[in-house]
Amino acid sequence: MADPRFYQRSGPFHLDELAARIACEAPENDLKLSDIASLDTAGASELSFFSNPKLSDQLAATQAGAVLVKAEHADLCPDGTVSLICDNPYRAMAEISQLFYPLAARGRHMPGGMQDGHNVHPDARLGEGVVIGQNAVIGPGAEIGDGSYIGAGAVIGHGVVVGRDCTIGTNAVVGYALIGDRVIIHSGAAIGVDGFGYAPGASHVKIPQLGRVILQADVEIGANGGIDRGALGDTVIGEGSKLDNLVHIAHNVQLGRHCFLTALCAVAGSSTLGDYVQMGGQSAVGGHVNVGNRCIIAANASVLSSFPDDTEVAGIPARPRLDVYRDLAFLSRLRKSGKSDPKA
Repeated sequence: MADPRFYQRSGPFHLDELAARIACEAPENDLKLSDIASLDTAGASELSFFSNPKLSDQLAATQAGAVLVKAEHADLCPDGTVSLICDNPYRAMAEISQLFYPLAARGRHMPGGMQDGHNVHPDARLGEGVVIGQNAVIGPGAEIGDGSYIGAGAVIGHGVVVGRDCTIGTNAVVGYALIGDRVIIHSGAAIGVDGFGYAPGASHVKIPQLGRVILQADVEIGANGGIDRGALGDTVIGEGSKLDNLVHIAHNVQLGRHCFLTALCAVAGSSTLGDYVQMGGQSAVGGHVNVGNRCIIAANASVLSSFPDDTEVAGIPARPRLDVYRDLAFLSRLRKSGKSDPKA
């Protein structure tokens, strides 16, 4: 159970309501469910899910009132537990979790009205239902869309446009940016800062960064992430992309739609990543590189050259993943043969 000190729960919901949310058919039952929980902790009024066959023992022993489960696993549910059959229990649980905990799904704290102590410039425009936390600053000409939430200590710079139902976390800073609807920017993130642009020489000359950052709808930026604005053009994060904590995107990067970048990733200036690209933790993409759609970059990989669509890469420098495994296997055989030993 989520701690009620930190999370506001909706419900209870009838089984039919939950089934409608995930477009599946519920068995005839008057069961109402008040919360979600794991298989091993759920009680008779709670919903759980089963997606990992390795946890079949937990499913057999669960006391949950209902379980989201695939049809082929429904017979594993114990007596007294309702099987709510769906094609993808993990995704279905995510959707139902948003029903029980709508604020948490939007990256927000407990609800509250407009708080005292913020500084909103008289030229700023606020939509209906905007919530602004203590010590937040909204600059001149900024626009905040309906239903958006600006956390305590956040700074929205001059001229910034924030769409509807966005969440800007505590102490986040947003400047020189256009933000789409339903964007979440977590605490401490810095959006629209200077790109790292210099003309090198005996004394380096700073190049003014004159572009913007554009975050399209449903983007999420993790805590302490950094997104540089473009030098002349724009830095763009495509619709639905999710960036984990401490991810850095340099100036003029074009990131496609629905990408996943996990913690400590970095993308250097003027690189382009296609749609549905995935980057493992601590991986990096060099400057002026093109990464195709649906590419997968393994953790710690360093991408220094371009790759076409649907390529999986690993290593330093990054190359096709199967090539890396073959090289490692060859070196292992060479070592075991003794031929790699100069004394052999």
